[in-house]
Amino acid sequence: MSSGSEPRGGSSGSMIVVAVLVIIGILAVVAGVIYLIEPAKSLPSILGTITHPAARANAHRSLRGWTALVVGVVLLVAALLVGRSARSSRASRA
Repeated sequence: MSSGSEPRGGSSGSMIVVAVLVIIGILAVVAGVIYLIEPAKSLPSILGTITHPAARANAHRSLRGWTALVVGVVLLVAALLVGRSARSSRASRA
């Protein structure tokens, strides 16, 4: 017997958590790639454009880039684990 309020793929709460983790993880990976590719003077303003001092404006933000990539991958793995645990708990209830 299944409750009528529960979506077919799992509980709605866990699906929302998975969706949020995936979105933030993808955004972090994209930000990390941008930090690694673009020089500081060419970064979008939301990522913190650096124009002064001039010596730092042409440098890449590799520490921020690698950190953002690691955070993004960790969030994507967390989303995978939450999705799997929701699926296995649903299977054990059936």
